[in-house]
Amino acid sequence: MADSRNLRVLDAAFQLVARVHVAADHLDVDRVPGLRNQLLRAVDSVPANVAEGARRASRGDFARFLRIALGSADEAGTHLRIAWHAQALDTPEYHASERLRVTVCKMLYQLIRSLEEADAHTHNSKSA
Repeated sequence: MADSRNLRVLDAAFQLVARVHVAADHLDVDRVPGLRNQLLRAVDSVPANVAEGARRASRGDFARFLRIALGSADEAGTHLRIAWHAQALDTPEYHASERLRVTVCKMLYQLIRSLEEADAHTHNSKSA
C-alpha cells in the first residue's frame, strides 16, 4: 500500500511513544502496579499497527490496522488517565502525553476517513 516511512502519522506516533516512555519513567508504580507495562504495550502498538497496515495490499486492510492503532491510542489514554487520577503521574506529564495522543488520534481518524472515501469513490466508479 504505502511506504510507512513517509507517513506523518507514523512520525507523530513515534513522538507519542517517546513522550509516554518519559512519562512512564516518572510513574509511581507503587500506586498503580502493572499499569506501566500496560501503558507501554498500548502506546508501542500504535506505530507498529500503522507500519504493518501501510504494507497491506488494500486500503480496507490499511484502514483496519489504523483502527486498531486508534484503539491502542485510546487504551493508552485510559491508562494515562488512570495513572493521573491515582496521582501516580504528575499533571504536566499527563497533559504533555495527552496532547500528543489526541493529535495522533485525530491524524489516524483523518487517514481512516480518507482511505474509506477513496475506497467508496473507487467502488462507485466501478459501479457506474
